[in-house]
Amino acid sequence: MTPLPIVPRLASSWIGRTLAVGCGFFCLGDRIRAADTNQVASELVIPKSVFVSDGAVGRDPFFPRSMRLQPKKVDEGKGTQIIEDFSRMLRLTGIAGGTKPIATINNLTFEAGEEQEVKVENRKVKIRVQEIREKSVLVRIQGQPALVELKLRDFQLPLE
Repeated sequence: MTPLPIVPRLASSWIGRTLAVGCGFFCLGDRIRAADTNQVASELVIPKSVFVSDGAVGRDPFFPRSMRLQPKKVDEGKGTQIIEDFSRMLRLTGIAGGTKPIATINNLTFEAGEEQEVKVENRKVKIRVQEIREKSVLVRIQGQPALVELKLRDFQLPLE
């Protein structure tokens, strides 16, 4: 036979008291309840945070050198917009005729009415071919109001 474990007196009295209080709450649980009411429980309204950032006062603590909060300077000298002429950088390299003619501009093929982006000096310019003629092409370049005519360059191979 194995001997029973020895439980100190203080531990046994503490366990007994805890069990007595727990049984008391369990028995009273049926009698304690909320009051009957017809009112619907109100919904919990969580207020939304509003942050006002006035550029004249304070600075950003996370980015102290940031110019984001500073007032914007108005530059009045930019009234006229400079329009770049990309038509000089576009090259018509070939035209294939037939019922549906095809033109080659800067190594990209176009049909009449087709629009694509063409690389010009490390930029992309959107052009639309309006009409393909026998030795030229009418093109509308993005940002330019007028049509531009690109002509096929005439060159002859040297005779040997």
